[in-house]
Amino acid sequence: MKSFKFRYSIAVWVLLGLLIALATAGLIWNIYNIIAFWGNDWLKVATFTAICALALVLIVFGVSVAVYGRYVVKDGTLVSYFGLLKTKYDIEDIVEITHFKKSNKLVTYFTDQTFTVIVIDQSEYTDFVMAIREVNPKITYDTQIDGEDTPE
Repeated sequence: MKSFKFRYSIAVWVLLGLLIALATAGLIWNIYNIIAFWGNDWLKVATFTAICALALVLIVFGVSVAVYGRYVVKDGTLVSYFGLLKTKYDIEDIVEITHFKKSNKLVTYFTDQTFTVIVIDQSEYTDFVMAIREVNPKITYDTQIDGEDTPE
């Protein structure tokens, strides 16, 4: 089993931090409201409790994405963990991996004409490709300069 951690952009880190901060503030504010309205208005207490549950779900999701975003190559599959969300790709369905030099993106292409961009640190590109090709050596690897196949 080989693991490759997601490499998020600064904008994604800012948005994750904002999500966690706002959800935490909402959780604290609604806990305060539950305490303030306890015994007086059960409808408001129920509403604030539901909002607390939603805020808690958002906090857990945000923290899990920040801490546990990764790709794992194991048992003939490429598993993408985006926090609590998990997506499996059968490595036998991958036909090509292309590294676009200009944009510095690593893209995997599948037999069903779909693709996915691999979001890892560029220093791990070679290790990632080798881990995938250990499972399926028929996968072709290509490097391209963006736009090199388009006419001028």
